[in-house]
Amino acid sequence: MASHSISYRLTLVVLTATLALAGGALAEDPSVEELKRDLQAMKRQLQQMQETIRKQDEAIAKLSAQRQTAHAPEVAAPQGAAPATTVADQERLKDEVAEKVARDLQPKFASLNKTFPSQFNPAIGLVLDNVFSSKTNERANFEFRSAEVGLAASIDPFVRGYALLNGTNNGVEVEEAAIVTTSLPYNLTVKGGRFFADFGRLSHFHDHELPFVNRPLVLDQYVKGESQADGVEVSWLSPLSQYLALTGGMYNKMGAENNTVDNNVPRDFSKFTYLGRAATFFNLNDENSIDLGGTLAYTPKVEVNDDSRRYLAGTDLTYRYTPLSQAGYRGLIWGTEVLFNREAEPFGGFPTEPTDQPLVFRQHDAVGLYSYVEARLTRRFYPGFLFDYVQDANGVEPSTRAYSPYLTIWASEFQRLRLQYTYLDQPGDHESQFFVQWTAVLGSHVHGFRDR
Repeated sequence: MASHSISYRLTLVVLTATLALAGGALAEDPSVEELKRDLQAMKRQLQQMQETIRKQDEAIAKLSAQRQTAHAPEVAAPQGAAPATTVADQERLKDEVAEKVARDLQPKFASLNKTFPSQFNPAIGLVLDNVFSSKTNERANFEFRSAEVGLAASIDPFVRGYALLNGTNNGVEVEEAAIVTTSLPYNLTVKGGRFFADFGRLSHFHDHELPFVNRPLVLDQYVKGESQADGVEVSWLSPLSQYLALTGGMYNKMGAENNTVDNNVPRDFSKFTYLGRAATFFNLNDENSIDLGGTLAYTPKVEVNDDSRRYLAGTDLTYRYTPLSQAGYRGLIWGTEVLFNREAEPFGGFPTEPTDQPLVFRQHDAVGLYSYVEARLTRRFYPGFLFDYVQDANGVEPSTRAYSPYLTIWASEFQRLRLQYTYLDQPGDHESQFFVQWTAVLGSHVHGFRDR
């Protein structure tokens, strides 16, 4: 009876597993051959379980006989009744067999169940960014800067995807939409689609993520705004004890406001933009650390600049002081990035009116930088100061400087106010500018407010 009971339990388990496998197989629509292989494997496992049961029955019977011989009871047990020890062993054996079958079938259930928590319910968030500005020469204005919708989810065990749709006064555009691998060997990661290229430190930050109201002038002029790019990027994380990440990229162009190249027009390989970046991290002690990076973007031929080469190189350094006892709310950040731009520009700049005179191009070098320091005094108040310096990329106008003290007020981790004053010193424009920024996050967001 014990053997029949165990076999009955085992049959139920295997029947249930078979139905589950068949249902999963139909849902995933595998090949018939693959289904046959699974059923054959289960059949072999059933045979092995039956053989194990038979051996266990023999061992139990032998052990029971030995115990009865060594300790003969004074009163004979009723005919047909099994010893107590034999019944307990049989019950234990039943449980062990059921657990072993479940363990053996678990990998098959896992392989068929390819549903991720976010596969059919991606994380969705919305960032609202609004700025009130008052400038000496341009008067005052309420600026609806953006409403950015973000979606992110795992696609399968190998890649994840995300998209950012940005609505402004100029319409709605796909700001980012990329696929990123998650399980390549050798610490490799591949990203493809439209995304912010890994140039420098703040170029791949969205406007609402910046530590101040406006993007530094050197990034606006040399990178052309955010480092948006259509292309592919490969990153490698070194297995060394010292953190080292290397990135290589190939894009149609780089820069959200770069109008020299059209993403919809095919080109020769010599007219793509290629990027290389190295980044490392130094932990000076428990409270002080430094991020250091270097980037080079190279375009062999820029069509509007007489097919000349263009180089854009940058070095960024970020120092952080984070006291351990108050790591979440206090500290100091000092960030600096220096950019060097070399490209051919027409002598005297591009003409504002059409002309029949041929343009004479020459290589021109320009340098720019920004440097800021931000103190985290309390959980809510972060005062800071930003300095901008940039040389004219065309070599026509004198350099520009800007000085910007600011104060960030965190109402909560999802809502932020920022006050900023900027004195702009550029050719033909010396003015004071006042800004009040109000930014909020609704729901989940793939990047949100970030520091690194």
